Amino acid sequence: VECLGKVELSAPVFSLPDMNGQKVDLVSFQGRVIVIEFWATWCAPCREEIPVLNQIYKAYREKGLVVIGISLDRKPPQEVKKFLDQLQVEYPNVMGDEEIFEKYSQLANIGPIRGIPATFVIDRKGQICQRYMGLTEKRTLEEAIQAVL
Repeated sequence: VECLGKVELSAPVFSLPDMNGQKVDLVSFQGRVIVIEFWATWCAPCREEIPVLNQIYKAYREKGLVVIGISLDRKPPQEVKKFLDQLQVEYPNVMGDEEIFEKYSQLANIGPIRGIPATFVIDRKGQICQRYMGLTEKRTLEEAIQAVL
């Protein structure tokens, strides 16, 4: 599968706290297909896309898919957790910060993140294969994931 451009583009690693304060390390998911989504509770398209990602996660996790939500909310993790619980989100979510957002926004060849949701599909070797900005159709996301599963 041809990933973004001809240049290999490694996903920036991170170690960020989940909603309970436990660290989630990207490297602990090595060897799996990873979808990372930058989102926030105040973002309407994000609220629409999260249930779709949850469906995709449930459909493909047995095949090695991990979805990680990175919340850009400024509110406390407990508030964000309540929101996720209401939507019955099963995949891990972490509290993001300016630093991780910048790392993904400054990737060579693909330009800055101009809005959220911003979704990255990462192959089993840790290479970014796709990036989507804004609300993305379920079919589009699934095709990108299936191509690298």
